[in-house]
Amino acid sequence: MQQIPDLGKNSLGKPDPWARVRGLTWWQLVLSIVPILLLSVGGAIGGAIGTAGLFANLSLARKPFGTPVKLMAMLGVVLASYLGYLVVGLAYNLLKG
Repeated sequence: MQQIPDLGKNSLGKPDPWARVRGLTWWQLVLSIVPILLLSVGGAIGGAIGTAGLFANLSLARKPFGTPVKLMAMLGVVLASYLGYLVVGLAYNLLKG
């Protein structure tokens, strides 16, 4: 039986901060990073929503789905992140007055 490598450790046994992005294709990396761009326009709220989208897409990129399904799911997360920020921003502005 084949042993699955621990992606969270490097060769010295120390935690690897880049383990989540190693082995991903370029388009998976791009779709994972796009939600975090909300940080530049939305401050802390946009950053929180963008970070959730980033980790959701990194998780989806590691799933054993086919490429079209994975692509559509990751695009859905990006869209949901931006729409979520829009809804939160509108709700904040309506409550603020």
